[in-house]
Amino acid sequence: MKVEMQPAGGTERRSSERVAAELEGKLFVPAEERTLDCIIINLSVGGAGVKCEEPPPLDAFVVLYVDGFGRFDAVTARYTEGELGLKFVCKEAKRKRLEQDLEVFVREGMSGLTHLHRDRRIATRITSFTCADGSRASCSIADISLQSATLRTLARPAIGEAILLGNTQAWVESHHEQGIDVQFLEPSGPDHER
Repeated sequence: MKVEMQPAGGTERRSSERVAAELEGKLFVPAEERTLDCIIINLSVGGAGVKCEEPPPLDAFVVLYVDGFGRFDAVTARYTEGELGLKFVCKEAKRKRLEQDLEVFVREGMSGLTHLHRDRRIATRITSFTCADGSRASCSIADISLQSATLRTLARPAIGEAILLGNTQAWVESHHEQGIDVQFLEPSGPDHER
């Protein structure tokens, strides 16, 4: 679920990446005055992939309701192998809010997201990560999704090294000029192995 959050002076190569999710939602099609149950199979700041019965035609205006994330105006952009691709039509403030929600979801799961929506006093920001040796490194998040993140940092943990970002385990996928890209690990208990 990738954001069109691009570092100043460059294009973020992963800005349109869609990542796996499995969230319940509803898809309202105003032109047909019907609402469809759907499963959001991938989500990003720029759009979503959904599965539903009898999808609306391409280039149709729709409203997607994602449990825990809210309401998004969108246009149907593609239909491939049972997946309906949606492109969100929203202002930058809404994109930033979704970015924050994705960050909280990765760090704390749905319970953190529910709490955030109930009491949205402060947008919590991740400012560091923990390396495998226990040391901490400063960072800022350039791009985040349910599956991965791009971090701006001076630290360069080895590719493949496990780190801890908030309460979420990740492994270093690559280095780039401004920092590192990480993939989140699926939690499966204390003995989880990559």
